[in-house]
Amino acid sequence: MLVQLRTALTPAIWGTTYAVTTLLLPAEDPVWMVVYRLLPAGLLLLAFAPGLLKGPWVKRAMTIGLTNLSMIFFVFIAAFRLPSGMAGTLMATLPLQIIFYIWILDGKTPVARQLIASLIGLFGVGMLLLGAVELDWIGIGAAMAACLSTFTGVYLSGKWGRPDVSMVTYTGWHVTLGGLYAVPIALVLEGAAPVPDLNMVLAFFWIGILGMGLASVNWLKGIVQLNPTTIGFLSLVNPVSAVLCGQLLVGEQFGLRQWVGILIVLGSIVFALKAPSAAKVAAQTKDAAATS
Repeated sequence: MLVQLRTALTPAIWGTTYAVTTLLLPAEDPVWMVVYRLLPAGLLLLAFAPGLLKGPWVKRAMTIGLTNLSMIFFVFIAAFRLPSGMAGTLMATLPLQIIFYIWILDGKTPVARQLIASLIGLFGVGMLLLGAVELDWIGIGAAMAACLSTFTGVYLSGKWGRPDVSMVTYTGWHVTLGGLYAVPIALVLEGAAPVPDLNMVLAFFWIGILGMGLASVNWLKGIVQLNPTTIGFLSLVNPVSAVLCGQLLVGEQFGLRQWVGILIVLGSIVFALKAPSAAKVAAQTKDAAATS
């Protein structure tokens, strides 16, 4: 349970991204925002834990770097277009997506208890969103795309297991690569980089250095120790954090219905993590990683 709690800290921190983005970052240059969030965090991690990747881990880091780029870009689009609570709670569809994709990719039949828990969690998400805002389909699509990018990174990282260097070094490389990928795209689409002001510096210290750097290391450690479905359920902490930040920092409306939704979401997480088949699923995941 300690591993689950430690891993859950990362989506809790990531849930603050939407409020921080709304309050402190400009909406005109989303690709440069990706660069600023990824590149400094990755370079700082490599400064603390320098090292070179070898063999297949070079291509693997390059691949995860692409998932970082796409995930962060879509998160920013969702954050700019949707209220914090809605953007965060839409990411809570990840458990159902993981169950579906694992079923399709690996042929693993969903565990009844976890499927029930995911449906309960989504019901809680519905309680959070019901009647809150008008629907912005671009923002909703961006949130769903961010979910798919997150799943891709979780799935591949779980298959590959631990890298041949420290987790800090490996994280530093794929976060840095994600930032480097975004630079030419930003130059073509948005022109010269915006000069960071104090608000941007504060924002990227929180969601970049802490949220993308240190929290990503913690997340990857959890991925190699837990099965993908458990990781998906832990991501439900993200919308809870997002809704609370939306209320406390942005001033979004938040009433009894939303509190009930939060309690339902948290209850679904506890219910899922107590599934008796968790150890079996974890063992299957590790076996698949060892043979890939």
